[in-house]
Amino acid sequence: MSLTGLVLQFAYRLQRHTRFGWPLARWLGLLLFVGAGWALFRWWHFAWQSALLVGLFLAYLLLLAWAARAGYVHFVPGSHPDRASDPEELPPLRPEEPVLVRASGWFTVMDQERYFVDVEAAIETVATREHIVMGRILPTRFLLLGRWPPSDTGWWYIFFQPATIQEIHSGRLTFGARTRPALRVLYAPDADSRRPIYLAFEDPTALRRVWDDLHLDAPVSAAP
Repeated sequence: MSLTGLVLQFAYRLQRHTRFGWPLARWLGLLLFVGAGWALFRWWHFAWQSALLVGLFLAYLLLLAWAARAGYVHFVPGSHPDRASDPEELPPLRPEEPVLVRASGWFTVMDQERYFVDVEAAIETVATREHIVMGRILPTRFLLLGRWPPSDTGWWYIFFQPATIQEIHSGRLTFGARTRPALRVLYAPDADSRRPIYLAFEDPTALRRVWDDLHLDAPVSAAP
């Protein structure tokens, strides 16, 4: 069990689940802010109690900022997929053959764009070599109060062309209590931005097949 992964998962769920149109993260921040202000007003002569609540509020803001900067996932790069332990030649992916993954990244549908984490998804490559990640967002609740916004449910997609792939790293990704083998694909959707896609796998063989397929189009990087 990973404490880091659980903290990142908690922060993500606070940001994605809402109550009365506000993310739970904002409601909790407001509660801590009011508590810190009340402590400064009523307990100004009790320095340690006031400092404790103010410190909790500041620590909460720092935690949210750190989790958002990390993309709510903890990815540790590793070596390339090891063929020494499994030298069997694997069949290449066929056009439009889906591979099940847990995907994190910037998804789009129509003119909307959202950053989602640990989405139940599939990745496939069409005949033109365009890569597509297809994820389905289901309605969920969190802490009995927060609900996933209905407008964000349904099918969402990531499209990326071979020419936009800049780096591919293999490693392990932690979100919540689970650590899975994963790929981090860095791509450039336009000239001014670079974005990561995280693909976590239950099956190392599936990871190898997707790695080989993406490797046909892009340079490959790994940790030293």
